Amino acid sequence: MSLLTATRRAWRAALPPQLRTIAQPVLGPALKAYVRRQAEAPHDAGDFSGPIRVVGDFGGSYGIAHSAILCARAFEALGAPVEKVDISGARLDWIGATDAARSPGAWIFHCNAPELLAALAYLGPKNVRGPRYGYWAFELPRAPKSWLRDAAMMDEVWVPSSFTGASLDGARAPVRTVPVPLFMEDYRDVEAAPRDARFLAVTLFDFKSSMARKNPQGIIAAFSRAFPGDDTARLVIKTQNGKLFPELLAKLRAMAPPNVEVIDEVWPYAQVKALIAAADAVVSLHRAEGFGLIMAEAMALGTPMIGTGWSGNLDFMDETCAMVVPARLVPVEDPQGIYRGQMWAEPDIDAAAEALRRIRTEPGLAQRLSEAGRKRVIERLSPQAWLATLPDGVQRAALKAAAAARRADLSRPASRA
Repeated sequence: MSLLTATRRAWRAALPPQLRTIAQPVLGPALKAYVRRQAEAPHDAGDFSGPIRVVGDFGGSYGIAHSAILCARAFEALGAPVEKVDISGARLDWIGATDAARSPGAWIFHCNAPELLAALAYLGPKNVRGPRYGYWAFELPRAPKSWLRDAAMMDEVWVPSSFTGASLDGARAPVRTVPVPLFMEDYRDVEAAPRDARFLAVTLFDFKSSMARKNPQGIIAAFSRAFPGDDTARLVIKTQNGKLFPELLAKLRAMAPPNVEVIDEVWPYAQVKALIAAADAVVSLHRAEGFGLIMAEAMALGTPMIGTGWSGNLDFMDETCAMVVPARLVPVEDPQGIYRGQMWAEPDIDAAAEALRRIRTEPGLAQRLSEAGRKRVIERLSPQAWLATLPDGVQRAALKAAAAARRADLSRPASRA
């Protein structure tokens, strides 16, 4: 029995829930130190014999939670079954999820460095045997020093873009770029939302992700310069969680001219994709992105993309498949206080306005961008392209698991009609 297991049993038996809550601030630092020490201890890092385990918040609706779902789905699309380990209830406390040891195998943690200690404490670090990979996303040029230190708890850190990889320079583990995999079948038969004959530009963001970083104000400015007072052109700004930031939402609505509509609602994702599919262009004048999933999805849907030429989206976006808006670097100013102390991009509003005008008026441009965008997603973000970016050991484990699954299928008796 491990020290953590013994302590957990005593903790549960000796203290009622109210006292555990009171004692947590005192004993929490000791748990952090113990989990970090055990996580950095030998853990059969070369043993891929067990199942591939994808760890994440499988009920979450935010970016890195969604990446866990896509990762598991990509393995399964290649025929390799995986174990999905849900950590939605993970807390850095003495309760934990289970004391059961698991066979060694690859563990892929889709949670950022600040949540990693809680995930390991929840599972029990001695139970997490085999190679460990952390999938992390960060949007600014330099990740926090604590992230660089806590990389030592992983055998390798995976990131969705080379931009994020550069932000982890100095991490205490190797860093590998592993893009978010997309599935073209999810975008092939999407029915576009009903619309009228007006030119339609669309942008989408979540207020929780920082309005300053997503920069809808810049998009309104570019659209207004491209089509001043033009009632034959329409911009839809689809947001969510604006009600949590009522002053920012009111400010955004106040600056929107008559041909700009702000919709702050939570939609099913099928409805979001239908809106993107209906658009003549999707615009992202972001100041920083760790990857840029909406941009990649717009390209997969064949909608022409206008995006800032800086940060994570440049791994799959260039002038051959999108309208790339030049930018200069400026100090971060974020009224929500989510980001601070670094530099990010200020996109060129005149260039963005020109890109909008060109997509509307230049013959053949929209069709060329549509075709090139789809092709780029297939080349760089398909499950097959994604697999090729993984470590050799994980690739071999996936191919071995897929072969075993095929043999198991063949050995099953055929069902009688």
